[in-house]
Amino acid sequence: MAAFLSLGVASAAGTRAGTQITNQASAAYRDSTGTRLDANSNQVSTLVKQVGGVTISPDGTPSAPGQQQQAVPGAEVVFPYTLTNTGNGTDSFLVDTMVDSSVTNTVAPATRVVYIDANGDGILQPGERVALPQSGGKSVFQNVPADSPVKFFVVLQVPANATSVNKVITQPTAASTFDASKTDGVSGSTNYAQVNVVQDAVLSVSKSVVSTTTESNGDLTVVYRVQSTNTGTQAASNVILADDIISAASTLPTGSVVVAGSAAISPTTGTVTYPNTDGDSNASDQVQAVFGSVAPGQSVQLTFTVTIPASAAPTSGQNPYSNVATVTYTGSTGTTTTTSSNTADVTKAATAAVAIGPNGDPLGAADTTVGAAYTTAEGLTVTPDNADTQTVASLAAGSSVTFAQSVRNTGNSTDVFDFTVALSDLPAGTTVDLLRDGVPLPDSDGDGVPDSGPLAPGQTAVIQVRVRPPAQGGADANGGSVVVTATSSVDTSKKDTTTNRIGTVTAPSVSIGDTSGNNGGTPATPANQSVLPGAQAVFPMEVGNNGAQPDNYNLSGTVTFPTSSGNVPVTVVYYKDLDGDGVLDPNELAAGPITNTGTIQPGQEIKLLAVVNTPDSALPGPVTVTQTAQSPVTNTSGTDTNNTVTVLQEYDVALTPDRSGTTTSPGTALYEHQLRNEGNTSFGPADLSFTGTPAGATSGWTYLYSFDGTTFFASIGAAFSDAAARNLLGSVSPATLDPGEQVTLSVKVNVPAGAPTESVNQLSLTAATTPASPATGAVLRDPTGNPARVTDTTRVVGGKLAINKSVDNCGVLLSCNTVTSGADAFPGEYLRYTLNARNLSTETLTEVVLRDTVPANTVLAGVTGPTNGFYRVAGGSWTAVATAPVAQTAGTLVEFAVDTNSNGVIDVNETSLSSGADVTFTMTVRVN
Repeated sequence: MAAFLSLGVASAAGTRAGTQITNQASAAYRDSTGTRLDANSNQVSTLVKQVGGVTISPDGTPSAPGQQQQAVPGAEVVFPYTLTNTGNGTDSFLVDTMVDSSVTNTVAPATRVVYIDANGDGILQPGERVALPQSGGKSVFQNVPADSPVKFFVVLQVPANATSVNKVITQPTAASTFDASKTDGVSGSTNYAQVNVVQDAVLSVSKSVVSTTTESNGDLTVVYRVQSTNTGTQAASNVILADDIISAASTLPTGSVVVAGSAAISPTTGTVTYPNTDGDSNASDQVQAVFGSVAPGQSVQLTFTVTIPASAAPTSGQNPYSNVATVTYTGSTGTTTTTSSNTADVTKAATAAVAIGPNGDPLGAADTTVGAAYTTAEGLTVTPDNADTQTVASLAAGSSVTFAQSVRNTGNSTDVFDFTVALSDLPAGTTVDLLRDGVPLPDSDGDGVPDSGPLAPGQTAVIQVRVRPPAQGGADANGGSVVVTATSSVDTSKKDTTTNRIGTVTAPSVSIGDTSGNNGGTPATPANQSVLPGAQAVFPMEVGNNGAQPDNYNLSGTVTFPTSSGNVPVTVVYYKDLDGDGVLDPNELAAGPITNTGTIQPGQEIKLLAVVNTPDSALPGPVTVTQTAQSPVTNTSGTDTNNTVTVLQEYDVALTPDRSGTTTSPGTALYEHQLRNEGNTSFGPADLSFTGTPAGATSGWTYLYSFDGTTFFASIGAAFSDAAARNLLGSVSPATLDPGEQVTLSVKVNVPAGAPTESVNQLSLTAATTPASPATGAVLRDPTGNPARVTDTTRVVGGKLAINKSVDNCGVLLSCNTVTSGADAFPGEYLRYTLNARNLSTETLTEVVLRDTVPANTVLAGVTGPTNGFYRVAGGSWTAVATAPVAQTAGTLVEFAVDTNSNGVIDVNETSLSSGADVTFTMTVRVN
């Protein structure tokens, strides 16, 4: 397997539990007619499982605590902490506190309790002293979403008998209830804080956000308040409240400034300064207030305003902008102490915006850029304008045009854009496919709408919009349009539209007639054939495609002959006139009749021989031959009624005509034949004998026969006897088949399951005249040795190219030595997608290229294929599968091909797949 040599492991749990990772592949190829075609695989899906994870911050050890405060004996001390669910699903956590006694002179707190910081400001409010649910003596933090923080307090009371040499050292611990092995602090010293007991001044400090305002220019204005209270027993001198908003203790973005002159203090006896002493390039990121003395129980306060620039990235409650203030003071013994406040958090809301436009011009009419004209995959020219529209001048009904659209995230946060389409003035039945690199767009966020996948601010992506008017829709001189709308997932009110215009839709056209210099012959040219009863009349014919796209046509023709017992319809049988000489040559007859012309390119024609088998009992006179060529794709048809057969002037039975058809496995083909008395003596069951002989693919195939289309029998003879017994054989004497009368023989061919595609079964049916009491001199035109005969040819079909896709969970092994097919996956596990393409047709397919995309929430990890297999990424250079791919993110196109001629490169016509051949590649991804 070609694979990454190393893959980084994410620190968080990654993709959310319950996320469906869906993936679909496609292939492009050219069939034997030169027509470019597409095929899509089935879609496979993998469910991401939940994993647990938890962290508590800030960190600290007994010897190097993460937080320190001073307190007098009997005082309450509050330490703020943050618990974060680092798993990928909602979880609950058991939170406890531990006391350390490894450091000299440590004492246990008199009490310790945990409270939730409900408003997240880091300051314990009276209303937040709410007892938490308990389980086993531990507090329960319930239903914490993935990647979400919970701010909380550990509240301690210093023992009343503690002395100034004592310390109180504690830490909170947490354990996941989903996965009890996921903990923080339970088995290590990671979250310790320390209280130093003093008999002196003790100043606590807190910081809070008073207000936030988003200005018209996008700036965020924040008012902060810093407050310090002397909870000690002595006065503090030289008290300094300070804040450096751009520092290691702050996550405020670059460009944030303290608004000059905004600071206010209480009491007003202090002084305010705006120093520039931190050595950075921001001269406006510091503020401080100095108070000469703060008595026990007295509080001092500093309020100031900060501007966060509009260009700063948006944040969320899970990842806010944070800031910490400090208080520095001197105690009665001359010792200077600095204490940090809690973190004060603010969020900056995301702003959503999107632009979608013609190829190369996502802003459309909003700027002066005009995208360049380009050629589509179908070879059509599309011309963009500066009015948010791009146009293809003309499109043939039944064909497609693939427009390219540029979409750009013009907001300030990563966004996923949903795409919807609206059709205007196009024929009913027009279909639209949304693609990226030729592969159907995924639904990466699971809302049921195809989307762009995550786009970073300013990022542009290109999607394709493939439009196909129905083949049967006819012409539309005025054309129509498809309006594409891109809608933000961050703010669904933010959307943009663009228009794809089709100038005109042209209709298909066919001509059938006698041979001439015109394409498809000339229907107005009459032709006559004079024949004896029972003889053949042969008409040279032409069928021409006068449309703008490849097409094929079903052939049908009828002639009605009058006889002594009524009119007799005869079906025209068609053969290819291979040499164009207008004569049914032996090799052309041996090639067999056709019922369809096969694909005819625009402006081309096929030469045919229309054969009319005149009934033996036909009366003299001219009769008209009606012939039709009708497309099963576009429904267009042409008719010729100008040819005639003139009949110039007997025991006989006819069984007509040969039939051919296709069906699937398992499946059923139903054919109808005419059994006709063309003699002058009635037939009963004793006068006819029948056989049914299969050839070709016969294993498991079965056959049934009926003369009423409802009641079927295992033999034709039994069906005929039943029809006679039920008076179904005619109108004059319904128990017998009288001269000139005919009945319909229905043949049901049942194809077994598992029959190979393209296998062919030929069922030969015969009817022989074996009269019980023939008159003297009677002529048996269809004796046992030369019976009337028809053949039903049934071919098992699928599509031309079948694409099958499956997924295996490889666990944590990129080599995929052990797999669980279709299994759900954890983040960090590998998924191996297997793509198989098989040629179901009788022709050789060329230019077969398999396409797949890296699914959302995954990264490309490896590829495999045949020894002469190649792959390329995002339309780049072809690389042998033995060479490891470079890391590729979700949405990247990966294509596969085979060096069929083994020359070491992928040529224009590769991959080539002969009839029945297949090729298999795999693509392995890692779940984020």
